[in-house]
Amino acid sequence: MNNSVKNTQFLFDKFIGILIFLNIFHQVISSMDLRGYESMLSYGNIFFQLSMLIFLGEVIYRFILERKLGFLNVVDSLVLINYFFIGILDLRIFRLFRFFDIFSRTRILLPSNTLFKTIQMQRHSLLGSLFLVLSVLLLFSTIMYFVEREAQPDKFGSIPLAIWWGMETLTTVGYGDVHPITPLGKVLGTLTMLLGIGMFALPAAILGSAYYEEMQKRNFLVTFEAILEVPLFEEMPIKALSKINEKLDAVLLPSNEAVFEKGDEADSMYIIESGSAQVELENPVILEKGDYFGEMGLINNNPRTATITTLEEVKLLQLKKEDLEELFDEHPTLFRAIEAKLEAINS
Repeated sequence: MNNSVKNTQFLFDKFIGILIFLNIFHQVISSMDLRGYESMLSYGNIFFQLSMLIFLGEVIYRFILERKLGFLNVVDSLVLINYFFIGILDLRIFRLFRFFDIFSRTRILLPSNTLFKTIQMQRHSLLGSLFLVLSVLLLFSTIMYFVEREAQPDKFGSIPLAIWWGMETLTTVGYGDVHPITPLGKVLGTLTMLLGIGMFALPAAILGSAYYEEMQKRNFLVTFEAILEVPLFEEMPIKALSKINEKLDAVLLPSNEAVFEKGDEADSMYIIESGSAQVELENPVILEKGDYFGEMGLINNNPRTATITTLEEVKLLQLKKEDLEELFDEHPTLFRAIEAKLEAINS
């Protein structure tokens, strides 16, 4: 897929994302009592109908392109089927899943995307803590049922009714609609409140620490130590390294992700800080920590000659074309090192 196609797809996806947001906004406004604004509402309804036709075309296009029935395609299809054929409820709100998918890699939604990934990674720990919380909830609710059922049969007449009190108390919400009145019930309620503070802090702590670690991985800093480990820079003076440190951008890519594809425009070179990648050739080449690639297209002003794909999660240092040219002018040693590599490849 060349750059022009990628850019068109990118812009189309963003257009659909903005359209989804406006549709949900229209849904929220339409739920209000807007008597006196009928003309404005009519324009809104026209926009809604046109956007649903656009969504229909988009979903058909995605089915043809992806040739699979993924979760998002199912959700989008249900929304459209309901609108065009059933019309019982307005299900547009569920297209938020598509909105998050479109913008998940932008700076705005990257934290939420990271949060979803963290939840998935820590699912076993979170399920374990959830089981513990539910066990404590059931235990204390059952005891409270025995303690309060005679004093308040309308509020604690069954274990499920007592569980409602337990949920309010453990989560420290405390609506106040149900509360113990017997001395023993009050003591038990106090213990439940104290336990609730600690019990619900457990999954929050698991999720918080894992989320912090994941964000640190995504936003790792380019340090002098990392630069010095790159053979390309090891003989350069400290002043030059400081300049390089300012120019390098940190990039984190997951496994099986294309860094760039054959035929793409060459706009950056990359240095592997950790992990490994593969050059997709007739005889594939493995690139590891300290290796650099993408410089050939920058020097020769040619498109990419091969696709490079990550084999695992890879941390890359990205140097853009204009920054590399500036470094060449200031530090000819760097240019000679890259030129020597190119000569070795061509010989």
